[in-house]
Amino acid sequence: MIRKTIFCLMLLLGCFCTQTTALANNFIENESSPNSPHEEALQGGYINYEGTIGPYKVDFTFLNLHMGNGIEFYYTYKTITVNKGQPIQLHFQKNKGDYQIWYEYINGKHTGTFTIQRTLEKITGTFKNSKGKTFKVKAHVVDTNYVEE
Repeated sequence: MIRKTIFCLMLLLGCFCTQTTALANNFIENESSPNSPHEEALQGGYINYEGTIGPYKVDFTFLNLHMGNGIEFYYTYKTITVNKGQPIQLHFQKNKGDYQIWYEYINGKHTGTFTIQRTLEKITGTFKNSKGKTFKVKAHVVDTNYVEE
């Protein structure tokens, strides 16, 4: 009798789980359909750029994940070691006309200023280091999943 009861309970539980899974899958399919009125366009993502700061090759990464830290922008040098090879974080300061001003900090010290135009396709502008020397900045997109807002 106990075996029969356990078997029936397992059978009922199995049916319940199967129906719940089917309902969940149906909900997910309907919600993620391109024509679903409930779908909101994803915004943000990442953009990877490749380029130069003066004579130095660099990689830039721009992230806007709408979660966690929100916007992150950083770069790494490809041909020289700066910041022990770790990415250098950039901090947005302000807009200045068509340009954005970003400060770089290494070990808590303001070590440079970017005055750039950043689009989904490229970065152009200048970088001024802590010694006052200015370099041209040029980069182009190499990989992205970014969706405009």
